[in-house]
Amino acid sequence: MAEVSVADAEQIERAHAAGAAAHPGVTLTVAAFGARAGALEPAALAAHAADLYLAWACLAGDPAALRGFDERVVRPAGDAVRAIDRSPAFVDEVCQRLRAHLLVGDGTPRLADYAGRGPLRAWVAVAAVRTALMMRRAQGRKREVADDDWAGALSLVATGNPELDLLKQQHATAFAAALRDAALALEPRLRAVLAMHFTEGLSIDEIGAVYAVHRATAARWVQRAKDELHAATRGLLTERLGLTPSEIERVGALVQSQLDVSLSQLFAA
Repeated sequence: MAEVSVADAEQIERAHAAGAAAHPGVTLTVAAFGARAGALEPAALAAHAADLYLAWACLAGDPAALRGFDERVVRPAGDAVRAIDRSPAFVDEVCQRLRAHLLVGDGTPRLADYAGRGPLRAWVAVAAVRTALMMRRAQGRKREVADDDWAGALSLVATGNPELDLLKQQHATAFAAALRDAALALEPRLRAVLAMHFTEGLSIDEIGAVYAVHRATAARWVQRAKDELHAATRGLLTERLGLTPSEIERVGALVQSQLDVSLSQLFAA
């Protein structure tokens, strides 16, 4: 097995400096930053140093960080929630639950799981959509999200890549249709485990318990379903939109970047 690369002291110091420069007024020591950064890959640390700095300063309880996180990350996530339910009361409740989940959790704040694999705003927006869907089911609301609302929700969750965001907005409706058609082509068990994983919030261990299989088997099923869905969605978009080779590559990146939030929406019924 190949050894996983982790950040060294010099890379950690550079990332800390970049984070501090991006968030003046937010305080997080190099030692506190390094305690979390040491386990990350250098590429993730370099690409999202500012986001990691803000997240970890929030976990350390820095007041300025908490204010900035609420203003620049949690509140914008409400835009994706409005595509599910535009009621101000519903959006406010989702954001309140999201704050508690991310910053307090059940003894372990979920924000500690953020590892810089993408923009913090997109990561939190995905969590907001999941929270909204779970709340809607718990409240017994049976209304399905309309196609245009579903596509709109996707266009409001930023990928962190302006080119991909523009592509997503241009093809949002086609993307939603291709994803649904690709999901219908999955074998029933694969579609079921995705629904469990993305809308019920079941862990790999819990899915394994449902089917009485080892967690490694459940993990393989989830990954296989994601891979097949990604390939089929990309293929359908390529066929339906008549894309050029360069556009095909960009669509592939878009499908991958949006997979989590798209699945949350797709299996909301």
